Order: sequence, then structure tokens, then C-alpha cells
Amino acid sequence: MSEPVAVGLVGAGPWAEIMHAPVLAAGPETRLAGIWARRYEQSSALAARHGVPAFADYEELLAACEAVAFSVPPDVQAAMGARAAAAGRALLLDKPIGLTLEQAEELAAAVDRAGVVTQVVLSNRYRPQVREYLATVAAGPAPVAGRGCIVTGAFLDGPFATPWRVEYGALHDLGPHAFDLIDAALGTITEVSAAGDPRGVVQVSCRHEGGAVSQLTLSGAVPMPAGRSLFEVYGPDGAKVIDLGETDSAAGFATARSEFAAAVRAGTPHPLDVHRALHLQRLIDQALNSLGAAPARG
Repeated sequence: MSEPVAVGLVGAGPWAEIMHAPVLAAGPETRLAGIWARRYEQSSALAARHGVPAFADYEELLAACEAVAFSVPPDVQAAMGARAAAAGRALLLDKPIGLTLEQAEELAAAVDRAGVVTQVVLSNRYRPQVREYLATVAAGPAPVAGRGCIVTGAFLDGPFATPWRVEYGALHDLGPHAFDLIDAALGTITEVSAAGDPRGVVQVSCRHEGGAVSQLTLSGAVPMPAGRSLFEVYGPDGAKVIDLGETDSAAGFATARSEFAAAVRAGTPHPLDVHRALHLQRLIDQALNSLGAAPARG
């Protein structure tokens, strides 16, 4: 068995605390090499719980690891990810990879210049039930249509009601998950248009290569007692449905960790890499432009 990949963590907020730090520290394919966050007292507390160092300087974190995982707002990730890539570090990225298309493009260009391995934590795609579902869809006759919804109240209160999610809304936070899954099921999305409000409820129509069409409903601002995440596709052999609420997130995170370590050791980007994320970012940008609501450039 190869040595575990030493992964430094950028960020010490709720998602770092809930997912990144414990998953990376658990190994055995990775070891948590240390944590850097803008607020040193926050990174120190999280690092202490896992018995690893907290770094006051980002360059010190980069020197202590061979890969970097990010749990920070997308614009911060884009800038710090480019610096990590330039230092030759592999990147475990969160979605979206930027707040704007320009930020995402700049990060992807930095990765290409450096030639480093990347992987994006599109968490649903690592869950065994989701992989089985997509394999079942691919094994049958090509579906002609589909629909999906991710509707929650997560942006109203709780650990995920963070400033960037509240400001930018569902297309940025939930859109990558939805676009990625329906794209994987029905074929590459070539065109999107949206209606509604990303900060409230937004409906997105998609056209796919091969002629399939789909519809997505996204919101983080519906005060529901429980969220709803369901996808289905339709074809000659009927409907195929998956309820993401019934899938195993813990197994998915373990798979993401092991596949990232394998990609780093092989020096080969994961299929869900920075360029997959850039494709999803372009769909977000296209949807926003169809609403006349694209965020400021830069």
C-alpha cells in the first residue's frame, strides 16, 4: 500500500468541520497535514480536534502537504487554488470553483499550466446508489427527457446559510449538483435557460446533445420541514427515478477520498476534475445571463 497522501485543508467553517477534516483525517488513503483559515483561532480549534498543526501562513501549509482541499467561498478557492497549483500541489476542489465564469476559467488555466491533478467534490456522484443509477440508465435505451429538483430551506438558517450562498443563491450552490447529474444521465447539456429568482426558486430548462430535454427546480429558500432531492429520466423502457435523500453520503465521501488519493499517486486527473467543474460553471453563467442576472465580472 502506498503512503497516504498528505492533504492540507484550507478553511475551518461548518463544511470543513463536518466533512473535510474528519474524512481526510480518517484515511487510510490520506492524512490531514494541517489546516489554514483566515481566522487562526478557528483553524487552531479544528486542528486541535484532529491532532494536526494549524498554520498562520498559507505558504507554510503548502510546504507541509502534497495536495490541498478547499472549504472556503468560491472566489477565495479560485484565487488560493491557483496559488496551490502553481506550487505543484494537487487540488481537491469544492463546487462551484468560482463565483464568476472568469474566476473559474482562470483557475482551470492555472491548473493546466501547472499540470497538477484535480478532483471536485460533487458529492452525489460518489455515492454508490447514484453510480448504480447512472449505470442502469446508460445500460438501457437512451432516455429522451428528464427532470430533477433540489429544494431545501438551507439558506434560511443553519450552517449553510453563509453569505455567499444567501447572496448568489441556488444556481451557484445547488446548480452544479443538478447540472452534473442530469448531464451524466441524459448527455452533455448544450443550452440552458432559466426563469425565477436564484435567491428564491429558479426553474432551468436544458437541452442535451442527442436531443433530450430536461427541467430542473432549484431552491435553498423554501421553509420546508425536510428538503427534497429527486431526479428521474424517461425513455422507451419507462421512468428511472432516484431519491438522493435515500443515498449513502458517508460511503460517497469515503469513495471521494480514496479516488482522490489514487489520482494523486497516479498523476492522472479524476473524471470529475476542474474541467468538468468549468463546464458546470458555464451552465451557471448561461442560466444567469438568461435571467439578466449575471454577477459582476472579475
